[in-house]
Parts: sequence; structure tokens; C-alpha cells
Amino acid sequence: MQTQFIKKMTKVEAGFHLLVIVSLVDGKIQQAESDVILDFINDHFDGELDLIKEQAFLRALPESERERHFIETAEHFYTISTEDERHTLTRFAMEVAMADEDMQIPENKFINKLYDCWAIE
Repeated sequence: MQTQFIKKMTKVEAGFHLLVIVSLVDGKIQQAESDVILDFINDHFDGELDLIKEQAFLRALPESERERHFIETAEHFYTISTEDERHTLTRFAMEVAMADEDMQIPENKFINKLYDCWAIE
């Protein structure tokens, strides 16, 4: 069940949360991953985003809650996005995971969850 917070997220906020979580699950956010996330936001969304607020929320999110938040956010993004936007986000999620040229098992797990949530083959 989605929280009111998630239901109010815009596409840019939801996409940002999903990509940051993919970058966080291996234990660190590298500059190359951050660059990919910023490229995604700059290239595909016009909506406003308070990066400091969103980053603070995601860094404070307990690791034990990360997967639940990821799935709820993915489900919300699905309801407010087009198929093309979802495919774009999954491509960027792959770029985030591969930004350090080494996809870790947790990154792969979360990308698979994204594909499963959106029934992408």
C-alpha cells in the first residue's frame, strides 16, 4: 500500500528515487552514477526537484526499508508514466548500475525488480 508521500511524488521525483536507490544498494554512490542520474533528470523531465531534500530522505531511509520504498515508487511511477518513459528509466537504471563498469548483485536485483514491476521482458 502506497503512502500519501509516494502518491504525491511527481515523475521526476519518483524517477530520481528509483535511480538513487539503484546506486545506493551496492553501498556507495559514485560520481559516475550521480552524473548519470543528473543526465536523466536534465534530459527527460521539466519538473522541479529539490535535490537536497530528496537526497536527504533517501540517505536517511533505513536499508531495511529500501526495497519496499523502491517497489512502491516503481508502482507509482508506472501509474503516472508512459511506456516510453518507463523504458527510458530502465535504460538509465542500467547505466547507473554500469557507471562503475561493474554491476553488483544488489544492483542487478533491483533492476530486475523494476522490470518485474513493470512487466518488461
